[in-house]
Amino acid sequence: MNPKPYPSPIPAGLVFTHNGHRYKMSEKPGPITADNRFLPVTGVTTLLGGGVPKPALVRWAPKVVAEWVTDPANRERLEELLAGDPVTAVRELKELPTKERDAAGIRGTAVHAQAEELHRTGEAPDVPEDLLGFVEGYVQFLDDFQITPVLMERPCGNRKDWWAGTFDLLATSPLLAGGNLVQIDIKTSKGVYGETALQTGAYSKAEFYVDTDGHEQPMPAVHATYVAHVTPTDRDGVNARYGSAPLGTSLYTLAPNQAAIDRHYALFLAAAFTHKTTKERDAIIGDSITVETLTDKAAA
Repeated sequence: MNPKPYPSPIPAGLVFTHNGHRYKMSEKPGPITADNRFLPVTGVTTLLGGGVPKPALVRWAPKVVAEWVTDPANRERLEELLAGDPVTAVRELKELPTKERDAAGIRGTAVHAQAEELHRTGEAPDVPEDLLGFVEGYVQFLDDFQITPVLMERPCGNRKDWWAGTFDLLATSPLLAGGNLVQIDIKTSKGVYGETALQTGAYSKAEFYVDTDGHEQPMPAVHATYVAHVTPTDRDGVNARYGSAPLGTSLYTLAPNQAAIDRHYALFLAAAFTHKTTKERDAIIGDSITVETLTDKAAA
């Protein structure tokens, strides 16, 4: 059973600054006062980024550089770099993975915006040509799985465990979880990974979300979580990066039931603890000890 709305509207105690990509959350529900301050709160994806190792990224970055260096189309620029200042060459080459990551992030944000428009209105007018393949595949997915959006792109938070974030989609489908409410995360990355289960597990355990009127509402019960891998319907040009991934949008189960969601949330909390204790770990190693310092300490 989903929780009932609060008896009277509670102004949102959660804000997000897009420029700094940071959240602030009030210490408790209700108006901001001297006893109820807005405090910085770490986002779910940041906590996971600092708490879950990503060995694939370690392999991916040098691969990006190697592919650029061996691409005949870049031969002229490469020769210019090698003939010039080595510092400049190193700086430009090491920035290649960052540029590719940022370009993929921009594309992913644009696809999310198109998906949100589809959820909200059932239409996606004026789709840029480079996103058309993504949108066409996603529309087919929505139709095939008979997805009915319930909540889209809403900020949410948990004061007890002190985190915040924004979930992509809460929806129902007669084909998923017996028609009960499910959460679907949208990914446009080259692949999908188990870490997403920790992300959706966290959002499912939010204490509240912020509605479109700017009020806190209790988080409804989520019965299962999924990830929709949104890829284009072709593999031409830059879309070749998706390799052998299925064309269009594919749906993968993360948590088939609430017990699995509970387990994923426990794993998220472990990752969050690892991130939150980074400074403590960094401070463990102090100055080296010497016989002289030990002798001085004993004499004191």
